Amino acid sequence: METSQIFGTERIGKVLLKMAPPVMLAQLIQALYNIVDSLFVGRYAESGLTALSIIYPIQLLMIALAVGTGVGINTVMAARLGTGQKDEADEYAGVGTPLAIAMWLLFALVCWLTMPAYARMSTDSETVMQDVVTYGRIVCVFSFGLFLESIWTKVLQATGDMKTPMFAQIMGAATNIVLDPLLIFGMFGLPEMGVAGAAIATVAGQIVAALVVMGKGLRRSPALAKYAERIRTIFRLGVPNMLMQSAYTFYILGLNLILSGFSDQAVTALGLYYKWQTFFFIPLGAMQTCIVPIVSFNYAAHQIDRCHKTLTTSVLFGLALMAVGTLCFEAIPGPMLRVFTRDPLVVSIGTHGFRFIGASFFGMVTSLIFPVFFQAVGFGLKSSLLTVIRTVCLFVPLGWLFSRFGLEWFWLTFPVTELVTTLVGFAFYRQFLEAPYRKTARKRKYVEHKQAAIQPSKPGVIITIAREHGSSGKQIGRLVAQRLGIPFYYKEVTALAAQESGLAQAFISDINQNAPAVLHDLYLNTTVVQHAIAAQHKVIERIAENGSCVIVGRAADHVLRDHKDIVRIFIYAPEEYRIGRVMEVYNDTREEAERNIRRSDSARAAYYQSISGRDWGNRHNYDLMLDSSAGVKQTADLIVQFARRWRK
Repeated sequence: METSQIFGTERIGKVLLKMAPPVMLAQLIQALYNIVDSLFVGRYAESGLTALSIIYPIQLLMIALAVGTGVGINTVMAARLGTGQKDEADEYAGVGTPLAIAMWLLFALVCWLTMPAYARMSTDSETVMQDVVTYGRIVCVFSFGLFLESIWTKVLQATGDMKTPMFAQIMGAATNIVLDPLLIFGMFGLPEMGVAGAAIATVAGQIVAALVVMGKGLRRSPALAKYAERIRTIFRLGVPNMLMQSAYTFYILGLNLILSGFSDQAVTALGLYYKWQTFFFIPLGAMQTCIVPIVSFNYAAHQIDRCHKTLTTSVLFGLALMAVGTLCFEAIPGPMLRVFTRDPLVVSIGTHGFRFIGASFFGMVTSLIFPVFFQAVGFGLKSSLLTVIRTVCLFVPLGWLFSRFGLEWFWLTFPVTELVTTLVGFAFYRQFLEAPYRKTARKRKYVEHKQAAIQPSKPGVIITIAREHGSSGKQIGRLVAQRLGIPFYYKEVTALAAQESGLAQAFISDINQNAPAVLHDLYLNTTVVQHAIAAQHKVIERIAENGSCVIVGRAADHVLRDHKDIVRIFIYAPEEYRIGRVMEVYNDTREEAERNIRRSDSARAAYYQSISGRDWGNRHNYDLMLDSSAGVKQTADLIVQFARRWRK
């Protein structure tokens, strides 16, 4: 079944139920890494359990760095593969392995040197400090398996291989589960290693997972001269993900430090909550993952009602599933805690805390799904703001504030944080529904050029025109096409791409304007935008196959870079000329014209850079660059003369 049928017409609940089980299985496997160590370490020594809670934020930071880098590689590879640039995609994959090794070495060195200080900052117990240093140094210094596996997994996922990474995760988890009791307790003649054994089991599982994906994920390194540019692109796309993931690291670290002022047992109780959280949040995490492609497609197809239906359905599913978690946290917190620990003080503190936390689960559904929804529709700034508000602005400050009234009040941090985040999310959602693109979808007043068609023409020259905003490039292109007697394509390209992809022409036309500049790269590399870009590329190639024409915009010069009959034009003009033209054509004030010129040119440059890896407006990318301030007709004459000479 095609994407448009699955996401565009299939019943939302049915689609979610189809997609969720494999995602839940993957997240369950990942959760085992978190839980198994704690389960066996808790049986071995209470100090080790506290040490694992203290190290947990460092492990999250390590994962954020490794996975964020992988996300950057995956994003740029998917974009290049979508536009047929396989060799360049392989170059980014080839850079990934040396980059992962370099990041591992730096992270390992810093952690080795700072681990004793971090332990002293987190606890007053010498025994716990020793366990923190032992466990922390092993899992950080030998984390090369995690860094390499993260890169190679994202390389494979970019090529559409999801099964190999899944098998790697299963093998890694199985290795960890088998080795944990053997090394912690010293079974079958092996030495009794305690928390060190748990750490070794963890890194062994990571190494096994890395070995499974290495065969398909490892790529040949490109020339050294290409590294700087490739690494810049990877980090430009990966750093936002790293920062968002790191926010969780710092809020858990902040809460740990607040609780350490009461006792090590309070820190342990919080750590055990996060162990149980991984189980109860698996269905909610699956909802977060599954709604992204559905919402993205329907938003781009201008079916806002289906976006709303997907949001409400996922929230209802989440509430139903999290009700089980709430019931457990409220009714049986003691038995849940005793799965991991026999310390009566940990159980006492945790029992009180779990009941407060359980009350926050319903609010947590919306506070976690709203950021994913906004990410899916390209509102990356709103998504990031919700995450920052929740993890940075609320959790730690509220935790500190409530802790001033005593440990019992500290746990109120969780329900208050989720309630406030949910309210902000609802406010953002109201803004989302009132924006012009969404309102026109509901009123159905927009016009789609359903009858756009490719016009066959005689073989000859294909002229592509890129232009600065306000340089009259569109008018010049139309005049050139008229004088040469060949078809002209501008809005027709997006209309044809809409027919090709099943997406809305309004969405495709505004790709360059649908994200703030700071998150433009991430937006342009989302799945639905890449789907739209791929459709545009197919249409442009099909247009070129049908003879001579003029194509304005849409990076047509790059799409047709291998075509033998292409003439690539870039039209520019002095700023004052362009400001005057924008004021005349669009009735803008001078301030509006200046702002719109900057915004439009920045968006076009970002779009061109995203799909080509080259600089928009660089003279080396074009056959002719013209200053249009001499006049529209005069500039068109020069292009016509150049094209006629080209034909000869």
